[in-house]
Amino acid sequence: MGPGRLHTTPLQVRLVGVPAAARDVRRRIRDWLAGLGWPDDETDDVVLAVHEAVANSVEHGYGGVAAGDVEVTGERIVDGGRQRVRFVVRDEGRWRPPRDPGYRGRGLLVMRGCMADVDVRPGAAGTEVVLVSRPLPVTTAGTGPG
Repeated sequence: MGPGRLHTTPLQVRLVGVPAAARDVRRRIRDWLAGLGWPDDETDDVVLAVHEAVANSVEHGYGGVAAGDVEVTGERIVDGGRQRVRFVVRDEGRWRPPRDPGYRGRGLLVMRGCMADVDVRPGAAGTEVVLVSRPLPVTTAGTGPG
C-alpha cells in the first residue's frame, strides 16, 4: 500500500474471557486505529469503550462459570467525507441486567460517554455489544498494513 493511503483491513481478535486478556485487546485496538490514522484523543475513547465491553463480558458474562471466548471485531466505515469505526464484542455467556451501580457498575455509562452509539444485544447464545464511534473527517494521513 502506498504512502497516504489508509488500510481498511478489519480487526479480528478472539481471546479467552479472563481479566488479563483485556490488556492485549487494548494494545491490538490501539495499533489497528493507528494504522487508520485515527486521532489520539478519539483513539483513547474507542479503546476505553471497547475495553469496558470486554471487561463486562469477562466479569458478567462468565461470572461463576468457566471462562469462555470473547470475540472482538472492528471495521472502518466510510460514508462520504466522514468515517467511523464500529466494534462488536461478543461472548457466549449469560446476560444479567445491570445492578444498582453503587461504587461499580458504570461500564455502560462509560461506553455511552465515549461512543456515538452503544447497542447491547443479549441472547440465548450470549451477548453482543455494538459500539460505533463519533464521525470524523476522512483523512489520508496514516499508512498501515493493507
